[in-house]
Amino acid sequence: MFRLRLLAGLTKSARSLVLTVACLIGIAVAFTGAGSDLDNQIRAKRYEHLPKKPSGDLVLVIIDTPSIKDLGAWPWPRSRHGEIITALDKAGAQRIALDIIFDQPAADPRQDKLFAKALAHTHANIYFASLLENLSNSKETHEALPTPALLPFVKPVSIWVKSDPDQFHRRVPLNAPVLGRELPVMAQALAGTQYPDDGRVLIDWSYWPSQFPRISYSDVLAGKFPKGFFQGKSVLIGSDAFGLGDQYSVPFHRKVAGMYIQAAAAETLHAGRPVELGDWPSLLAALALIGSALLFKPIWRYILLGTALFLCGPIQILIEHLSIIRINVGAAMLAFTGALAAQALLSMAQAMLDRITKSAEAGLPNLAAMELHERGDGVTVVVCLRNYVETTALLGFAAQGKLLAKIRDRLILAAGHDRIYQIDNHSFAWRSNEEVPEVVAGLEGLEALFAPGVQVDHLTVDITLNAGFCDEVSLSVQDALPKAVLAATNAINRGVLWERYETDEDEVFWKLSILNEFEQALGRGDVWVAYQPKLDLHSNGITGAEALIRWTHPERGFIRPDRFVRAIEEAGRIEKLTLYVLERAIADFAPLGLSVAVNLSMRMLGKNRLEAPLRVLLETYNMPASKLTLEITESATMADDQGFTELETLRALGVRISIDDYGTGQSTLSYLKRLPASELKIDQSFVRQVLSSRSDSVLIASTIKLAHELDMQVVAEGVEDPQVLDALNRMECDIIQGYYIGRPVAIDEFRSKFVAASKPRTRTARNAA
Repeated sequence: MFRLRLLAGLTKSARSLVLTVACLIGIAVAFTGAGSDLDNQIRAKRYEHLPKKPSGDLVLVIIDTPSIKDLGAWPWPRSRHGEIITALDKAGAQRIALDIIFDQPAADPRQDKLFAKALAHTHANIYFASLLENLSNSKETHEALPTPALLPFVKPVSIWVKSDPDQFHRRVPLNAPVLGRELPVMAQALAGTQYPDDGRVLIDWSYWPSQFPRISYSDVLAGKFPKGFFQGKSVLIGSDAFGLGDQYSVPFHRKVAGMYIQAAAAETLHAGRPVELGDWPSLLAALALIGSALLFKPIWRYILLGTALFLCGPIQILIEHLSIIRINVGAAMLAFTGALAAQALLSMAQAMLDRITKSAEAGLPNLAAMELHERGDGVTVVVCLRNYVETTALLGFAAQGKLLAKIRDRLILAAGHDRIYQIDNHSFAWRSNEEVPEVVAGLEGLEALFAPGVQVDHLTVDITLNAGFCDEVSLSVQDALPKAVLAATNAINRGVLWERYETDEDEVFWKLSILNEFEQALGRGDVWVAYQPKLDLHSNGITGAEALIRWTHPERGFIRPDRFVRAIEEAGRIEKLTLYVLERAIADFAPLGLSVAVNLSMRMLGKNRLEAPLRVLLETYNMPASKLTLEITESATMADDQGFTELETLRALGVRISIDDYGTGQSTLSYLKRLPASELKIDQSFVRQVLSSRSDSVLIASTIKLAHELDMQVVAEGVEDPQVLDALNRMECDIIQGYYIGRPVAIDEFRSKFVAASKPRTRTARNAA
């Protein structure tokens, strides 16, 4: 159970867990830079598939293999570099940068003089590379400026580029210190920018080296270039011969000469200094999207998160291709990946939990689910389907799930909540926080709920059920459920709708102590009278009620009348209970001017012990005898001739006599003729089937006609919905009673709910017989 609760806890907090995992992964990646490889790979794809055309403001003069063949072995005399600078200056170049280190004097001093003379007469801005490099396997650096013979005529710039940990060159510093001087990078000089900070610029390698305007060193010296080719341009002179070395690893383009790093960086700056936003904007957007996706069902979470993960790369590519903004999406992608992985694991956990806590037939919450979720105090209720095996044999296995689901839907109405569990293939259970009387009231409505049958695949299935409950509220589900099942089994065996669980010891003690406890209950007020309203269909108003005995035991809770009334009757003490109910009913209803019906035990008839006290009660409370109805159960054993004589005496007094539960006994027409009854009450077992059973409908209609012919009114009990009421109205029934009109309530609640509604309202109906 601990593992099951742990699994349930994980799935219950699935949303927060997914978001937490995504946050932790994303933040960790953002701080450690673990997502940089993803960003580098995405940018490499952009460089490959979305190349940009250079502006054309930068021209490359290449020291290549053909030039070496034409001009001789490298290195060349410095005077030759002077010649090319003079040629470029005459051709109109605005800036000339040499990616060649001149940190040492020439072997022939005349070469430095000739070179310096050419530089002195040049109108263009000349930039010479200074040296800043790490010595092999050490943290020491070697720094050098151009030789003093040349330095007065040029501007030194840095060509130092630091590689990333993977040895790829992706950034250049804007400025670098060389021998105490803060020198701009050569790319700044070529782009004409003057950013003073020491930030590093991400090179846009979508400017392919092969796309820059370029010309061989020897061709420039030979004048083999179009007119205006260098006019107003920046010119970069550098080597591109593999034999000269100076090769660096860069994204997508693999190995390139150092001059191309400066060229691509210069073109990047020319388009505008890139604005690097880092990981956080995309990560925060990703976490917001993950949080929003968690508001949807799991299938939509997968779709949204998967789509977002797939679009991270294209979005980054699109933004960086169309603007100078550089945004990292590696952390966001790993956050999406973590969220998807967490959601997948939680979905697996949910599937495992569903398999454990749902029934195979209908996918409804099962016993394991009940033990998992119902850990609070409450009354445990079990409902057993008595004809389940026959029903499923008729429907087939495929329809079982539909039937069980529809049964559960109706049980929700009885329970008052949707925590209904299928504890086996023919039983349901739930826990109720209501008091026992409310639980019983819900169970008593089960017959009405299932009277119309359950529709499954165009077939109406009749459902018969019994219920049991255990009101030891502090017991766990594991302990209370077997007791409730036993109570339901007892209900099946006894042929009653529901039963309360009691141990054998409780039962023995109950039988021994019931009479004494009942006497005490009368004194404490635990025994009281409830009133269920009756609606007159002719006046459409509440004209009376039936008085029903109730006993709320301080320890046992609600006790069914059939349990204690029978015991009191068998002990010969029914007289006191009957007179108690009569007095309460007459006292409560005499001021209201409404009629009231009281059940009468046949054991009181024929002994002349009823008429006298009844006269006293009617006179004491000033109630007309015609407002009192005594209900006699038809199935009860009839009294002798003295009993009939006493009934006739009561009838002559003005009291109305009603035959209760008509249809469930063995009466004959001669019996009806002999009994001085003014009312006939049709049992609810017939009333609830009036719409679904043709035979019950015919029996009720014929009974109403027969009663009217005998000058008797007809009361129908067990009316639970307006459709049954309308059917009885069409059959010209006189009075109806049932939960649709109202449940049994105490006198104060009866006054507030029904007395104001008891005024007859104008309505088209047949006259009373």
